[in-house]
Amino acid sequence: MSIARITFGSIASKASLAARAQVVRSIATTSVMNKDVVQELYLKELKGYKPAPAAKADESAVKDLKLPPAPAAPTVDADLAEQLAAYDKEPEEATQ
Repeated sequence: MSIARITFGSIASKASLAARAQVVRSIATTSVMNKDVVQELYLKELKGYKPAPAAKADESAVKDLKLPPAPAAPTVDADLAEQLAAYDKEPEEATQ
């Protein structure tokens, strides 16, 4: 191979790489920006939304708080010692 052919081949390959890079670059820079129409419509409606003022509550609808009565303390049998003694005297039941 001659030096001219090698030089011309390397220049041609560099030129083709540069051309491909430009093509790729031009596609990437000229891409059309797609806007999301639904999202823009949603955001527009969301920004324009004004909630209706809440109607004042009717005072008659509120009941007074009535606490339940306090529970009574449990009563202990006075003859607890007698009941325990009677329980101890009972015969034990055998379970199977």
